[in-house]
Amino acid sequence: MPRAPVPPLAVLAVSVIAISTSAVLVRLTEGMHPVGIALWRTGAVALLLAPTLRGSGGALRGLGARGLGLTAAAGATLALHFWAWFASLAHTTVMRGTLLVCLTPVWAGALEWAVLGARPARQTWAGMAVALVGVGLMAGGGAGAAGGASTLRGDLLAVLGGMLAAVYLLLGRTVRAQLPVGPYGSLMCAAAALTLVPVALAGAVPLTGFGPGAWLALLGLVLGPQLLGHIGMNYAVGYLAATTVGLGVLLEPVGATVLGAVVLGEVPSGQEVAGGAIVTAGVALATAWPRRRAPASAGPGTPTTP
Repeated sequence: MPRAPVPPLAVLAVSVIAISTSAVLVRLTEGMHPVGIALWRTGAVALLLAPTLRGSGGALRGLGARGLGLTAAAGATLALHFWAWFASLAHTTVMRGTLLVCLTPVWAGALEWAVLGARPARQTWAGMAVALVGVGLMAGGGAGAAGGASTLRGDLLAVLGGMLAAVYLLLGRTVRAQLPVGPYGSLMCAAAALTLVPVALAGAVPLTGFGPGAWLALLGLVLGPQLLGHIGMNYAVGYLAATTVGLGVLLEPVGATVLGAVVLGEVPSGQEVAGGAIVTAGVALATAWPRRRAPASAGPGTPTTP
């Protein structure tokens, strides 16, 4: 393996910090529809990464129709993931939404077994059970989103967002083995944006006419969670074990909760803090235990958060 030009642990640390700002920034995009946020975010990153497509002609031709189809499917799934997670933040708190969407590694483990035949270790199942206990504790108490109790709808949307992210990871594994992170990120984000265009048109979703604060928050989402976060994790996972990257991402709820309390005044209840701690411990147990070696075609992997 070639020597990393930038220390991967340092890149991972920056990525986790960047992704921790995502939930708060989404809440600050005042007046923007979740579909519009996801469309602008993915479309902008597709354009920013487009220069990396130069010189990638050989790799792109080598993908073939199947590889391009998987890339498009990954983009479409990512688009739906963003929609579900962003929509959840209108009905539940930053902490709850972030923790529930961070169940992605658990769903990914289950899908790997069902689809790829890679049976998770017993410790992975134990971690899933612990995490689900924490989810139940979280759902049972605490303040919700704007001015009222947290809704079941928001929690379910966040869980759906995590499931969609897990599907996105599985779809992208084979493609990432054949294509560098820049070109893959550009094509996949372009597919995500194109998927959202007809959805926005059908729903008459406004894409312009927002205030300066909303546009600044959107710019933050593009440059922070998407570029520094997702692309940074893609870089780190090329040099570190996927479990190491996954464990680093588990720090995201901590950062998101702190930011939610400071910026939005969403101070979590004691029950929510306890439930969140149990969820984090469960996901850590599920992802930290060594797994069976992935097939050679699996590639370096893709990021595990929105």
